[in-house]
Parts: sequence; C-alpha cells; structure tokens
Amino acid sequence: MIGKITADIAIAMKAQDKERLNVLRSLKTALMNRKIEIGKDIDLDEFKSILRKEIKSRQQAIELYEKGNRNDLASIEKKEIEIIQEYLPALLSREQIENEVLNAVAELNVESIKDMGRLMSHLKTKIGDVADGKTLSEIVKEKLSAK
Repeated sequence: MIGKITADIAIAMKAQDKERLNVLRSLKTALMNRKIEIGKDIDLDEFKSILRKEIKSRQQAIELYEKGNRNDLASIEKKEIEIIQEYLPALLSREQIENEVLNAVAELNVESIKDMGRLMSHLKTKIGDVADGKTLSEIVKEKLSAK
C-alpha cells in the first residue's frame, strides 16, 4: 500500500495537485514512521488503522475549527478526509449499521445496556472495518436504551 501511495504522489506531482500531494505525503510519513516503529512491513489491518487515525485527527480539527468559526480551515480538513477515504473500504450507512445492530441484539439475546460491552465487541469484529465507531456506539446506545 505504501507503493500505491508513492505512485499516487508521483501522479499528484505531475498534475500539480498540491492539496492531494500534501495529504499523500503526510500519509506516507505516518505509514513509514509506523513501519520503523514496529520494525517490519505494515499489514493491511495496520494500514487501515493508521488511515483511520489520520481521519480521526482531521475530524477533531474540523470540530475545533468550526467552534472557532474557521470554516475555511474546516473545509480543507474535510477535503483531506475525502482523499484518505479513497484508500479505505466504503463505510456502511447509518441504516445499514442499525440493521447490523438489531441483528446482533437478536443473535446475542441482549437484554439491557449492561450487555453493551459484549454487543460492541461482537459488532467490532463483525463490521468494525466498515462502520464508523462513533456512529456504531451511538446506535447501540439508542437501541439498548429503548429496551
């Protein structure tokens, strides 16, 4: 995957797409730093994890920028997230996550909010790669509060 990003950096340089180039360089740096840190090549799960961390940091920046009325900077962060998401599998919609939660509640016979940990653990292993964690947690709380 580092090779793919390196190739995309070359394409962005030729196209003079500075915004994309900056994002891809920061991704490559994060990936290379992690590779050095663990002392071996990065596997696909680690790659996805790093990209999600990069997205999460940008989402936090968006919140801060919006609180500070800096929508211009927030829009830059949003564009960067879109670029990073190109390297991740598409996320499930809220409705799809709700269906997965309802199926898991029935499958595990979850009775109350006390079982949230068990339910979240099950859902993370089942749909963790394609579901936003924050949205998943919100939906689980909603569904279990209704019980």
